[in-house]
Amino acid sequence: MTKFPRQKWLLLLVGILLVTNIITLSFFWSMKPHDAPGKNQSEADRNKRMGQFMVNELKLDKDQETVYWKLRDTLVSRQKPLWDSIRNSKKRFFDLLKEPASADSLVNNKAEQIALLQKELDLITFRHFQQVRALCRPEQTIKFDTVTKEIVNRMTGGWRNNGKPGNPKDSAAPKK
Repeated sequence: MTKFPRQKWLLLLVGILLVTNIITLSFFWSMKPHDAPGKNQSEADRNKRMGQFMVNELKLDKDQETVYWKLRDTLVSRQKPLWDSIRNSKKRFFDLLKEPASADSLVNNKAEQIALLQKELDLITFRHFQQVRALCRPEQTIKFDTVTKEIVNRMTGGWRNNGKPGNPKDSAAPKK
């Protein structure tokens, strides 16, 4: 029996690895979503689910639901430009890192612009929740208060507390 030369074994092994990599990459490429509208659609679906969550949790009647969806549409249309402005302002803010000696006044000015946009966004959201709460019947306000507390906890990063979502415990509290 003749020995297969060592170089041929290595060449065969490289060929097998190459074919395996091509198959793997083509599999992942075919599974990857190709269009950006899918991303926008998933964001719209997420917004719709969040709104439906409120409708379901509060057990809104048909009239309340109609008003709620109008309020919700108004909220989203007012929030979107602010989110875009905040995103762009933060990009410009962190672009200041590229400049060797950014003046403190410029850095503070950019940070204040972001803070003002965030304040406006928070006020719009707060007013929306006020309007939704005013829409509720007295027995629904109890559930509303519980649901909004959970929503605010998620919005403010409550998941960071002790690594658990919505954990109200202070992470700085001493451990028992």
